Amino acid sequence: MGSDQGAPATAGEDPSGTVESRERFPHAGELELPEELDGWEEMYPEYFQFELTDDRTDYERGRFWFWDKKDTTEPVMPWDMTISAQAWQIAMAQNTSRVFAIPPSMGVDIRVVAGYAYFTGINVEDEELLQERAQIFAERSEYYYENYDALYNGIWLPAVKEIGNEIDSLDVPAELPEYVPDDVITEAKGQSQSTLDVIRNYNRLTELALEGWQRHFEFLYLAYLAYMQFTETSRELFPDISDDAIGKMVSAVEADVFRPDQELNELAELAVELGDDVTDVLTSDASPEEKMEQLRETEAGSEFMDRFDEVKDPWFYMTYGDGFHSYKGSWIEDFKAPFDHLESKIDRLQSGEELGRDFEGLQDERDAIVDEYRRYLDADEREEFDHAYETCMTVYEYAENHQFWIENWLHTIIFRKMREFGQLLVNHGLLADEEDIFLFNRFEVAELLEEACETWALGKGAFVSERWQDRAEERRQMFEAAKEWDPSPALGEPPEEVTDPLMQMLWGITTEKVENWLDIESDTGDETNLEGFGSSSGQVEGPARVINDSSDIDKLEEGEVLVAPLTNPAWAPIFPRAAGAVTDDGGITSHAAIVCREYGLPAVTGTGHATSVIETGDLIRLDGETGEVEILEKAE
Repeated sequence: MGSDQGAPATAGEDPSGTVESRERFPHAGELELPEELDGWEEMYPEYFQFELTDDRTDYERGRFWFWDKKDTTEPVMPWDMTISAQAWQIAMAQNTSRVFAIPPSMGVDIRVVAGYAYFTGINVEDEELLQERAQIFAERSEYYYENYDALYNGIWLPAVKEIGNEIDSLDVPAELPEYVPDDVITEAKGQSQSTLDVIRNYNRLTELALEGWQRHFEFLYLAYLAYMQFTETSRELFPDISDDAIGKMVSAVEADVFRPDQELNELAELAVELGDDVTDVLTSDASPEEKMEQLRETEAGSEFMDRFDEVKDPWFYMTYGDGFHSYKGSWIEDFKAPFDHLESKIDRLQSGEELGRDFEGLQDERDAIVDEYRRYLDADEREEFDHAYETCMTVYEYAENHQFWIENWLHTIIFRKMREFGQLLVNHGLLADEEDIFLFNRFEVAELLEEACETWALGKGAFVSERWQDRAEERRQMFEAAKEWDPSPALGEPPEEVTDPLMQMLWGITTEKVENWLDIESDTGDETNLEGFGSSSGQVEGPARVINDSSDIDKLEEGEVLVAPLTNPAWAPIFPRAAGAVTDDGGITSHAAIVCREYGLPAVTGTGHATSVIETGDLIRLDGETGEVEILEKAE
């Protein structure tokens, strides 16, 4: 597992006085963190910390917790925890427990260790409560399924855009004025509105961020549950059906998450059509800023840039990570990724290749598979199959669309506005860098802004403490140490069997994976075979390209097999270059699985530790139906 922090511990004595022989993962209080992380707790709200009280410790040690590597592969900055845990938990938990009353689930409880999130599922065991919730869920979910198009396009998407636009419009001054304007006096405006606006607009920003995450989960679990229901129906009717066949039946999805790549394809085609004045600039070694300046100097280049400017908002609001880390940045703030992708796409076009998905081919293949399976059903069975299939196809796009509109577009706007508040604090001497604002949680930022207003109110020469800058420096060092720390993959007593389908579908947590985590005797360096989910059919052999961070995705070369912890929407443009994909985490509905099915690439997801076993240059074989990955030859 790479670190003794993750080593399993032997269980203590049970009430009978005998010692259990079964291995378990360490409890949070048993983790040995590097000394550089001493005091990490002050950065995060108390209610996300383990073992605060005896009764809470008893509760936590009685549960199995797994590290959410899907969203916290790297530690989360204190302010970013506002959306990656605080807003996340409220919105997600109430969706399952209070809104739709999903029968077996009360949601996910979250704890944080040095910026890394651990999850545990809260399930319903009481049979009477299950029946009560089943009735509520049936009524409410059916309404959403039957009215999805009107609710999504007519209400949901406009509401999300309104949230983002309101955040964008919040006024944050670069600096509070030397003296308030005359109209404060002449119109009796009640002293300075500037300080009130700073505090009010920051509070509004956090409210809107929380509201955005209410929208995030609105249809999400309904989309996953529709997929699960279709999967269960298919398996009942066709006991030997493969996960890949089920996945292909819901492929060819017209999701917004593919639009950034589609827009880049059209821009590359336009560039080739406009000729050398454009392609020569786009394939040069100049920086994105230099390329844009040069393009605007020619008629053809100006036409290209007009189109570029049209599509960049919203489609280039793609983060360089998973959307949960402010420091990763976004395409709209740093055009390196889109210009790198354009260069690659132009090269492919000039070599005679076609860009994009064969969407019509995917649709034809999907429809042929569906028709083939339907032929084997009688009238009643076909009606059951069709209902499950149509429901799934109606709402399944949301599983990808929410990632673009919330985790990329909205988060880009939120982080950008936070940097404006950061610059205000820099200009008033409380912080040294606008990025330092993310080193403080949302309650501390409110305190910072109030102090900025108070010192301004005292007038020129007022004392400005350097303690915030000192604290920011300490935290930045602590945060870098957290990046180097290797968290345990899980905490507490492992379950006898992982039965939660959402844990399997979304995080790729299976009984086998948990057992693998516990197997500290295995030397992963000598492994030649891995197993995961067969998420997109096909077999391929090719050299591996291990990519652990989205900033390195341009290193993937044509024909290589992508090996990554997981992928997210910002990675979509590189999939046409790949021969296949292997991921550590994620199940059959993960981003990598969906995108590979759309591009017709074999994929194995949820292997557990492919990035630790496979090295760039290794010759590997993967089978996207059986879920097997084999290292055929190690790189020299």
